[in-house]
Formats: sequence, structure tokens, C-alpha cells
Amino acid sequence: MRSTVRGEQPAPAGGSISELRTAGGYLRGLGAFLTRPQDFEEGRGRLERQMARRQRTFADVLQRAVFENPGSPYRRLFAWARITQADVARLLAETGVEGTLERLHDAGVHVHLDEFKGRRPIVRPGLDLEVRAEDFDNPLTTRQYEARTGGSSGAARRILVDLGLLEHESAYHASFLAATGTGDRALAIWHPAPPGAVGIKTALIRSKLARPAEKWFSQTPLNAGSLKHAAFTRATVLTARLCGAPVPMPEYTPAQDVGRVVAWLARKCAQGEPAILVTTASAGVRTCTAAIDAGVDIRDTLFILGGEPFTPAKAELIARTGSRAASHYAMVEAGAIGVACQAATHPDDVHLLGDKVATIRRDLVVGDSGRPLPALFHTTLLHASPKVMLNVESGDYGVLEDRDCGCRALPPPFRRHLHTIRSYEKLTSEGMSFLGGDLLTLVEQVLPARFGGYPTYYQFVEREQAGLPKVSLVVSRAVGKLDAALVVETVLDFLRRRGLAAAMIASMWTQGRTLEVLRGDSHVTSGGKIQPLQVVE
Repeated sequence: MRSTVRGEQPAPAGGSISELRTAGGYLRGLGAFLTRPQDFEEGRGRLERQMARRQRTFADVLQRAVFENPGSPYRRLFAWARITQADVARLLAETGVEGTLERLHDAGVHVHLDEFKGRRPIVRPGLDLEVRAEDFDNPLTTRQYEARTGGSSGAARRILVDLGLLEHESAYHASFLAATGTGDRALAIWHPAPPGAVGIKTALIRSKLARPAEKWFSQTPLNAGSLKHAAFTRATVLTARLCGAPVPMPEYTPAQDVGRVVAWLARKCAQGEPAILVTTASAGVRTCTAAIDAGVDIRDTLFILGGEPFTPAKAELIARTGSRAASHYAMVEAGAIGVACQAATHPDDVHLLGDKVATIRRDLVVGDSGRPLPALFHTTLLHASPKVMLNVESGDYGVLEDRDCGCRALPPPFRRHLHTIRSYEKLTSEGMSFLGGDLLTLVEQVLPARFGGYPTYYQFVEREQAGLPKVSLVVSRAVGKLDAALVVETVLDFLRRRGLAAAMIASMWTQGRTLEVLRGDSHVTSGGKIQPLQVVE
């Protein structure tokens, strides 16, 4: 259900009729989805079977969505690299999925993050291919509902989500909850309402597991997106109730009202039934900080986190309340990528979901640092994935390892782990991602034009402070006197003008008081370059 944002034209009448048909199909599919609860044993069996046939599934997706699809950007990449479908079949037989992907990556068959977002063309020697984000939509899926990515582009970047994918992902969640012994606990969500994707997906999966969420606290009002998103949410809630698998209506709960979340968790704790809170890492820390400051007991709460790095500092603060946390790993474009390990060696240690996403690591020199980072590239393997991803750069790096942990969060074949996941391409705070291209626009154009000086006089710095994310805009003293509040408002106003997703970032940063202005010198790399973003560990 595409919304109209600033700079876009309303959809033609034909598009509206198509959207009504899509909405009707979604609601009919939703009824079938919710009236067939996910069975734990059946779900684990499904995951094991898909893991066993992942290579065949990948080959079929490539054939139908890439080689037989004239509009696929990957088809053009394969042709440019002079790699045929028969070549891929031979590589799969010889080296398996990950080995094939590594060979393809090294031959130039990969897509950088800005290319995948449709923000710049795919450029290789002898190839200059203009692409849109929609060009990577999976033609094999059933278009059922649309959500927005957490990125800040003003373009309408659609994510088509198939209820079949949610059914598959509910098996991961059932397995994880069984391993943690929390399957019967009450659960609340603290994620934005649509067009945000995580909240509605979590609510639907919980209802699929026959254990509906009790509360949905939302950092954004229901009408923050568009009338279509609000109507979609209300229709989903109504349909779910009629099916006997209720989905709670989002309740506007900005960061400053964290006390409402704490009070709900405390009531559950006082009743001897500690609950689960699904939220971002920073919102989890904010909840625990508020509980500590108020002297409120929320011990034994399980925080299921995502959306940003889960660091030792965040883990330590949550542990101070007597609670525990599990951090999953996901991309909106791919859905879940990793499920938290229960025998974790690091706070963000996850089992990679190798049946639906293949992950490889390739050294990538970022900026002018000269230092290679172990960048992560993801490939979707399921027919139901909303996007076709083939060696798509995630903007993250981390540590990959194979080990048998014995935690039973997932079946035994899921033995590949990822931890110490960090971002190099984007600011990631409050569960939102702010891409490097927009950082460049701010520091090189918007801020110098408004306040004076040169692009090198401005630099964003991301760090943690007491477990919470803090984004600083460092401004050189050479700029002269500044009204810090006006600088902050200029950045937020830039975001608000970039579309719905960026406006959500502005709202979250305003609530959390995430952005501050500091005066001083920018960090200079060993190569003498000032990057628009500096991450401080």
C-alpha cells in the first residue's frame, strides 16, 4: 500500500483499484494464516528440511527470479561477468552455496548497499546499470503487504512481505522461545506502528504461535505514516480478532513515556509472571534505566532486542535489573537473519538462519582508512523472500564461526554463528539506520550552506553513553558562534523532508534526545581524510 510522501505524485486511479485488490487478498490470506497455529515440532522439522535442500532452492530461485527474468539487475551482472547458469550449477556442485557465492563475489557479482537501495547505479568496468530499489523485488512472492525500510532515503522503497515468509519465520521464534523456556510468557512490543515493519511482523508471528502479544507500545502515532498505513493496521487488528488470534492496537508511547512500559513489566513481575519485551537495544536500555531510577522491580524480564548493535555496555545495564536479553539480527529487506544463541560467547552472538539466508564475509576497504573490514554480504534463498538478494552488502561487519553450541535455540544443522556485529556504512541508533549518502549531503552541502565553513568542518560521531546511543555532530570552532539548538533542528528538518522513513528517524532522535552538537576538531584518518561518520567503540 504505497503512501504519498513529499515530492511524490498520488497514485493513479488504476493503482488504487490494484491496491484494493491487494488489500483484499492480504486480508483473506491473513485469515488462513492466523487460523492455522504454528506447531513447534512441525516447525522444527520444516527448518531442518529447508536446511537440507537449501542448495536446490537457491538454484531454483536463481533460475526463475534471475536467469529467466529479463528485468533482473543480477542477470545483467552475470552477463557482464560472463557467468552462465551452467557455470553456477557447476560451482554449486563443487563448492556448495557459500563457496559459490564467494566465487561470484570475487568475479564482480555482488551489489553494494547504495546500489541495492537504488541510490546509485551499478558500476563495473564496462558496465553502468541504472537501478531502482524496486528492481530487486522478488517476482516469485505474493504481494500482500508493504512496509518501509528504516533507511532515510526520500524515495519510496517498498518491501513486499509474503505471509508465507512470516509462517516460516514463526518456526524460528517458536524454537527460540522453547529453548529459553519462555513460550508461555506474556509479551509486549515497543516498536513503531506501520509503516514500520518490525512491530506488525512481531504481532502477527505471536498470533500465529497462538500466544498473542498483550501490548503494542508504539514510538509513533498510528497516523504518523499515512491514512493507508493506519487503515491497514486497523484492518489487520479487526481481522485478527475475528479469527480468534488478536493483535493489539498500537498505543502511542514515545521515549519520554517509558514509565508506561516499565509499569507494565513491573505488574507482570509482581504477579509472579515476568514478561517479554520486544524492542530495540537502546529502548531496552532506556526501559532498564528508568526502572533502576524509579526503584521498580522488573527482574527476570526477557528483552528480545534488535535494530542496532547490542554491546557489552548495553548487556551490563540490562543485567543490573536482574533481567536477561537476547539480540536477534535482521534486515527489513530479508527479514530475520540470525537468532540469539543461548550459549552465547558474546552479547550479540546469533545462529545464522542458513536455510533462508546465506552469509559470506569479504574484506572491504571503507573510505580512506586503508584498513579492510570483514564486510558481510547476504543472499536470500527462499522463494518467499521479499527481495532477491545476491551477495548484497549489508553495511555491517562481524565475526563468523562454525561451532556446535548445544543451546537448542535452533535445530543442530544451524551451527554457523555471527557475533560482534557493527555497522560501517550507516548510523544505527534507536533501531533506525541513517545511510552514508545522506550524511554526505548534510556535511558537504546542507550544513556549510546554512552555517558556513567547509565540508571538513562537520562530522557525525556515533558512540554509547551509559548504554544508550548518542550521535554527536562535531563542528569545527572555525565556523564561529553557533546556536546548537538551531543546528540540531536543521538536521532534523532535513530528515523530515526526506520522506516517511527519515521522518521516523527524526521523531525517534527527538524523543531520545539522541543528537547533540559538540565543538572541536574532526577525526582524521591515517590517510588524511575526514569521514562524514566516525564510530567510537
